[in-house]
Amino acid sequence: MEKTVICVVHLKPLPGSPLYESFDEVIEKALRDAKAIEEGGADALIVENFGDKPFLPCVGKETIASMAVVAWEIKKETNLGIGINVLRNDAMASIAIAKAVKADFVRINQFFFPSISPEGFLPGNAGKILRYQKQINCRAMIFADVNVKHAVHFADLESYLLNAERSLADAFIITGKATGLEVSIEALKKMRGIAPILAGSGVNAANAEKIAKHCDGVIVGSYIKTRGSVDAEKVRKIVSLVKRFN
Repeated sequence: MEKTVICVVHLKPLPGSPLYESFDEVIEKALRDAKAIEEGGADALIVENFGDKPFLPCVGKETIASMAVVAWEIKKETNLGIGINVLRNDAMASIAIAKAVKADFVRINQFFFPSISPEGFLPGNAGKILRYQKQINCRAMIFADVNVKHAVHFADLESYLLNAERSLADAFIITGKATGLEVSIEALKKMRGIAPILAGSGVNAANAEKIAKHCDGVIVGSYIKTRGSVDAEKVRKIVSLVKRFN
């Protein structure tokens, strides 16, 4: 199975968020970053409202509308696979956007089992999410985090393993404890085989080969930036390291 490299387009603050400034700048930077990701040879990208700190468990309509516009502009300008992740864990919004822009997948931080995050209680609503997906006929794949970063969890890895199949997720994402922190190799090894497994944080040029041996792909956001913008050369470096294990 060919290793997949997915890079993250971290959006500038969107309308309605505390740090919002200009929607034109949001689109311009998102397109620059997306084109750099494509130039670097990645397989896909995730559009994420990373600038909307502090995050809400359920976002406003203005966020959904803004992300749909940005994602559609990226889709028109690139040939990459596109994913949607609405922070912090607004799965219904992610699926609605994915339906509108014909995205390939959504990332859901807390898909099954609950957790406590800085944004509050995050329930695991796999059943409700999948029924909504069915209702609107959204064909985007579900990429579900396991013990996602920036959260305190009620379930251990063993519990996720025992219940992964019934969640019906298409792939699982393993992260470190925070953005930029390296994923546990042991966790990757334990989850491997039940479904495609992605390393979702802390991947860089120094550890990409080590991590790639134990997963089906990587998601990279922090490392590929230079002075806040995506660097095509850094993307190219990660792609070359990960793809050695195809």
